[in-house]
This record gives sequence, structure tokens and C-alpha cells, in this order.
Amino acid sequence: HDTPRFVTCAGSDINSLKLALIFLLCYPGAPCIFYGDEIGVTGRHDPECRQPFPWEQTRWNTKLLAFVKELISLRKRFNALRRGTFTRMYSADGVYAFQRAWEGESLTVVLNTAEEPRTIALKDSQGARGDKNVLFGIAEFPGGAGGGQILVPARQGAIIRV
Repeated sequence: HDTPRFVTCAGSDINSLKLALIFLLCYPGAPCIFYGDEIGVTGRHDPECRQPFPWEQTRWNTKLLAFVKELISLRKRFNALRRGTFTRMYSADGVYAFQRAWEGESLTVVLNTAEEPRTIALKDSQGARGDKNVLFGIAEFPGGAGGGQILVPARQGAIIRV
């Protein structure tokens, strides 16, 4: 409220918003999305930030809306994203990774804010071993799905089931 819109602050970089939304919907606590951010509404300082919701769907970023809906669906589907423990796993070179776990569910969230792809290695104690599959976003496993390395493309994020 009375603040410039995220997309405007990020210089129209939708990938920045997507990374922030992955973080927001996977981090502990109740997520709060400012109306219109889910469709890419822009606006500078007050009063431009107070514009009414654009009900004409032709003005919506429908790909962004589908992205947000899929994230919300994952949050509803996995208790680990709503109630699970939070463990920071990695933080260096523009990459941040954390784990959410709850009663046998273990999800790893990896966010690459760098302008180039990054490969991170996670220790065995961090849930790096064992088969993995990407539930959301983009990531690869250079050593196979049972290894401890995760490759995330530039300016992308992923939610991975371990």
C-alpha cells in the first residue's frame, strides 16, 4: 500500500518478481501478495501505485498468473511448505538454497539471482543424496538425480523434492 509496484522497482524484470514469488511462497509464514502483482501491474510512487485493478484480461500477464497459481497449488499440496522446518543450505555467488521438511516430506528451494547458470553442491547431511525431481521451475542434476549437485539456469529458481 502506497509503495511502488514490484515490477516497476525491478525495472520491468519479470524474472526478479518470479524469484521473489518463489521465495515468498516457500518461506515460513503467511505469504502476502499485493493485488495485481500476480498479473504484473506496474506503478511508481503514490498515486500511481494506487491504480485500480485492471479487470480487462487483455492487460494481464497471463503467463505470470499461471506461474503464481502453480506456486500456490504446490504450497497447498505440500505441508512442508506451510508447516515445515526451515534450514538454510547454501548462500554464495548469487545463489540461495533452503530446505523445508515436514513428516517425511523434504523440499529444496534453489534461487539463482546471478546472470549466469550456477551449479551448487550440497553436503549429504543437507539432503543432497537420494533421488530428486523438479516439482517447479528449472534445474538439472549434473551427477544424476541421486547426486549432490544442482544446476540452476541464470535468473531462475526451482523447488525440488528430495
